[in-house]
Amino acid sequence: MKEEETSLEEALDDLEQIVELLEEGKMSLEESLELYEKGMKLAGLCQSRLESAEKRIECLTGELPPDLI
Repeated sequence: MKEEETSLEEALDDLEQIVELLEEGKMSLEESLELYEKGMKLAGLCQSRLESAEKRIECLTGELPPDLI
């Protein structure tokens, strides 16, 4: 699935799986680094999706909800 087609929920699920695999510590250094890199990209994607959602909320309401400030 392309990055732009990945939903926030899918990205979070994938990120969770990566964290679990890394915490097990059973992979080689190279495999761990590749997963870490993928995880960082997913974290950036999640951040981007959240920022986009905040902007949409702000546009719809004229302000951000207090819990997002």
